[in-house]
Amino acid sequence: MEQPGQSLKNLYRIAGASFLVAGGFYVWAFVAEFLLPVPSLGEGLLQYVASNRSYYVVSYALFTAANSLSIVGVLGIYAATKAVERSYAVLGAATMVIGLMATLFTSTAPALIALSDGFSAASSDAERQAFVTAAGAVTSMNNPLVASSFIGVGVIFVSLAMRKATFGRGLAYLGVFVGAHNIVRALPFFSSYPFTMGAIFVAVSTVWILGVGYKVYRLNNVSPMLTS
Repeated sequence: MEQPGQSLKNLYRIAGASFLVAGGFYVWAFVAEFLLPVPSLGEGLLQYVASNRSYYVVSYALFTAANSLSIVGVLGIYAATKAVERSYAVLGAATMVIGLMATLFTSTAPALIALSDGFSAASSDAERQAFVTAAGAVTSMNNPLVASSFIGVGVIFVSLAMRKATFGRGLAYLGVFVGAHNIVRALPFFSSYPFTMGAIFVAVSTVWILGVGYKVYRLNNVSPMLTS
């Protein structure tokens, strides 16, 4: 029968590895986005998705995998910080998971891929216009600020919880910046500069998530008494 201490070490190992892999996926996902031209609205959007379908699908798949793995990583941070900063650990884990889940469930990519396929196969202007109208409805419901805010606030709380654990203050304060930047970059004014804001976010968030992943993974070599 597996001992509780060994179960905790396994959690740290899995959560740390999940964060490390997620960090790599996030980088490639953002690179895939930067390689694509900026999409327009209406018919242009569907033509854009159809013309760059492979890149679009790859980008969506990488973001989905990265967000899913990050949820596992968050559980590892919670386990490592709940004993020293329980309030921040609970708030951070809860809000971050909600934000990641919201990102997964509200992504417009699957609908736009299906609509672009239908648009490409349409045989009349009326059919094409129906797909364009549907795409407009889908994009109008997309509000990234909500998910970004939950994730950003979650990262801030998680980072505050990390200050007294074994992660180091540098990584914790970097996390506060990453969380705040994740909220700011989704605001209407800053979202008009996707490349600049995205490049900054990729740089700082990659350092943070890989650093956290490495620290969590290393906790499987630490005595459970020190983290519980």
